[in-house]
Amino acid sequence: MRAKMKRRNNGELENAVLTALWDRGEPMSVSELQAGVSPPKPAYTTMMTVLTRMEDKGLISRERVSRTLMISPVHSQVVTAASEMSRTLRGSTDSHEVLMSFVGSLDDDEIEVLRSFVSD
Repeated sequence: MRAKMKRRNNGELENAVLTALWDRGEPMSVSELQAGVSPPKPAYTTMMTVLTRMEDKGLISRERVSRTLMISPVHSQVVTAASEMSRTLRGSTDSHEVLMSFVGSLDDDEIEVLRSFVSD
């Protein structure tokens, strides 16, 4: 009997690709990305489809080096996380409440970083 293969949730493969690229810190080939993301290993065609969509969204860039397609993240992990937080905040119907809830979820060290940033 063949084991049922786990399917990824929407966006999970994109996040896995970005995480692999940020962890490596340098461009990766498609085959390196296939091997670098958490199981299940995506098919080459699936990876190419996801990479095309990610490039259309401005998340990655692709450059051909000799015969190999090399993939790089467009932004750092920090810039991407900040952009997602801003988009979530601005997309809510009550940004004040979302911001207060977010600040309320921070630990003491994070609150101190925020306090230091605001006072500067």
